[in-house]
Order: sequence, then structure tokens, then C-alpha cells
Amino acid sequence: MTTDGRAWLNEAERACARGDREGGLRAVEQVLASGIKLGAEWAVPTMMAHELGDADIAARAASRLCDEDGSDPRQWRLLASALEQIGRAREAAAIHKRLLAGAPDDIELNFEAGHTLKLLGEFEASEARFRRVIELDKTHWRGWEHLASVHRFSKGDEDLINLEKLRVKQIEDGHEANRQADIAYALAKAYDDLGEHALSARRVEEGAAIIRDRAPYDAGGYRTLINRLIDLYTPDFVEAQSGQGLADARPVFVLGPPRSGTTLVEAIVGAHPEAEAGGEHKLCWLSFLPIGDQIGGELQAYLEGPGDDDNWAVLGERYVKKVHARLGDAKRWTDKNLYNNLRVGAAALALPAAKFVWCRRDPMDVAWSAYRTRFSEGNLWSYDPAGLAAFLADYDTIMEHWSTLFPDRVLEVRYEDLVTRPEAEIPRLLGFLGLSDDPGTREFHTTDRPIATASLAQVRKPINTASIGAWKRYMPEIAALSEALDKAGLVFER
Repeated sequence: MTTDGRAWLNEAERACARGDREGGLRAVEQVLASGIKLGAEWAVPTMMAHELGDADIAARAASRLCDEDGSDPRQWRLLASALEQIGRAREAAAIHKRLLAGAPDDIELNFEAGHTLKLLGEFEASEARFRRVIELDKTHWRGWEHLASVHRFSKGDEDLINLEKLRVKQIEDGHEANRQADIAYALAKAYDDLGEHALSARRVEEGAAIIRDRAPYDAGGYRTLINRLIDLYTPDFVEAQSGQGLADARPVFVLGPPRSGTTLVEAIVGAHPEAEAGGEHKLCWLSFLPIGDQIGGELQAYLEGPGDDDNWAVLGERYVKKVHARLGDAKRWTDKNLYNNLRVGAAALALPAAKFVWCRRDPMDVAWSAYRTRFSEGNLWSYDPAGLAAFLADYDTIMEHWSTLFPDRVLEVRYEDLVTRPEAEIPRLLGFLGLSDDPGTREFHTTDRPIATASLAQVRKPINTASIGAWKRYMPEIAALSEALDKAGLVFER
């Protein structure tokens, strides 16, 4: 068994070298199944799985690393990071607490602990950790960025003064763009707390301009992808492929652009005693790796390939197996990966009993909320008014296509209706998913579930209408956004 494990580890390394994601992950899984004892070497398959995008496999490998060795705090930090990514932030926080007892002045450990506590909604404890980071390094830009996100600024706040000083110093010293952008967004949050909306908007624009100049969004490429998916998933194609797949009603896909209300919808469903919230995991993407981006011939090659006659069912089984391993037994599981909008056609055919919830919100509210957000990764469209408008229009286009193809399986939920008429909209949502109207769904904000989205603070509060039309306070500084939406043909409440 040991020999097999070592051979699989070598195969995993070769697969990674040739860019074979699925082959690499399969090999790492075989290493885990082999029973081999690797001790400190478990760090290698842990990092492989992390780089290949499978946090669940990374967590299993990191657990073996700590079980068989665990002598180096960095091993435990690897495990904590992997656990956080798969929704087990409470366990990650416990690891951080134990490590901090022996290394209270470790800057990055304090930062990691603060981030985990933030996901858990423990904002005071999170702020304390970020403050410790800044005490140890007054120029720690990520520490300042995250401190701003959990701290409520007030008039004469010394933190605001120090942030402005750091901003000037970074510009004068020519620090890298990411640092300057993050501090600009931190300052935007600070000025927003103070009600200085015009100044807040200017700091947002400053940060966004830095990012879009450094990494422009390819609006044309995304639109081409959308159009090719529409050309691929025609009514005739869907009819020809129907009647296959895995008939499992547990999966619920929550879709919509960032800041459109998806976190609220998932929180409501996840508060139901018969549902489990999965968050923005990548399990659909990982399960559907055999069909690639679908448009380059991979989907057709997969469907015509050797093996089971019902290759759609194989994809469905892969997905269900991965989600069950992560979330356990439940009547419904939510999957809130917002880029599953590109995989609705495949998911609908592979999982013919699955349901899809499309969250919609006034485009200008979505646009401003996204524009003012410093996302942890990706979402390059959100830093460019024209790109943002194009992305929102394209998102609507593809979702309207899926709604036409699968009319009984896609439910449209409008944010404004949900927050103004929750006693009508929540039962409608739950009924569509085959769930009872449980009163616990109204208490979603009391959950201790980790939330790893930009809405992590808002969803800790009861339903309210404060965000409707909030963009109007920032005009005319954000006129470029409204003009871009107008040009894209997006209609919003003025």
C-alpha cells in the first residue's frame, strides 16, 4: 500500500506539471486512500489540492499532516485555512486560538485569526485581532483594510487619520497598486460611516481606477462565452438530452450577480431545519470538470465518450457525492456560487430534480453596491462602470435563457419584494423548494454559520429596506455608473 501511495504522489506531481487538474486531484485522492504514512510530506499533497482548487481534499490531506506530524505551527495554519474554506471556520478559530497562546506576536497568525472570526460574525473579537496586527506593523495594509470592514468609524477617529497618512505615504513611496487600492477602499468605508458620502464615493473611484488600470475586464470575451452557451443549449438540444441525469431533489442553486440578494436568500433557506447552506463553494465546477468550459467541444466529446450510457447522471452523481461529503444529510442543500450561471444548463440536465433561484435587484443598487466592494478575488468587471453594466446585462441575458428553457425550475425572487413583503415572499420561496413555512427562517440573522461573502455583516441583521435606493446618496459622484447602465439598456428606479 505504501508503494502505491508513493506512486500516486508521483503521478499527482506529473499531472500538476502538465496542467491536468482532474488527473491531479484524482491522484491526490488515491494518495489519501492508499494508507501511506507521509508525515511532514503531507504538506505536498495539501498544497497540490489547494492549488488545483479542491478545498475538501486539501483539508483531508492537511488533517493527515497534523495527525502524523503537527510539530510545525505552519502545518496547523494550513489545516485551519483549508477548514475555513469548507465552512468549518469554528474549528479553524479553535486552532488559531491555541496557536496564538504560544505566539501572540505573530503578525500573520493574528491576521488569519481575525479573518476567521470575521466570517463567524464575531466582529469585536475580529477587530481586536486586526488591531493587534497594526500594533505590530503600523503599515500592514491588509490589516488596515480588514479593520475598516469591522470597525465603526466616528468623528475625530484616530484610525481615519492614520489611514489617510498611510494613503499619502503609499502614493509617495510608490507602493504596489493592490496596497493603494485596499487603503482607498478602507477609507471609503470610513467616510461612509461618517456620512461623508461624496468623499466616500471619491475614495471608491480611486481604488477602482487603480485595479481596472492594472487588470482590465474583458467584457467582449465574457459576452462571447454567454452567446456561445445560448447557441449550444437550444430547445432542441435540451429536449434531446432530457430524461437522463440523477433525479435528486436536494440541490438548490442560488444565482444572481454579487450584491443582488443571494446571501439573504441563502440565509433564509439555510435557517430552515431541513436545509443546509453550502455558501459559495466550487463543487459544481469541480464535479463538471469533464465537460470543461462546454463551448470548445468538451461537452459533446464527453456525451459521446465511452462509459455509462447516461453520462449526465455521472456528472450528477459526482456533484451529489461531493456536496453530501461536505454538508451531510439534508432535504435541501444550497449552492450559492454566483458563476454557476454558466452551468445552469448542464446542472439542469445532470440533476433534473434540482431547483434554481434567480435573485434580482434594481440594477443601480447592484452596480453601486458591487462597485464600492473590494472583493477578495476576481470580479474584475466590478471596478469598471462600463464593464459592470456589461456584466449585469450579460448575466440577465443568460439567466433569461435558462428561465425560458426550464420555466418550472427557475424561480425569480426580487430583492425589493423580499425585504418589503417577507411574509409573502418567504413562503413562496420555501414552497417552490418543497419546504414548509418554518418560522425559524425569519430568524436567519441569529445563525452562527460562517458567511464568506461581501454581505457577511448585512446578513447578521434582520430583514430591512435600508439598502433600497442607497446609491442616490452618492450622486453626482457616481454618475458614471448610471450613465453606463443607461448605455447598456438596464432600467433602474431613479
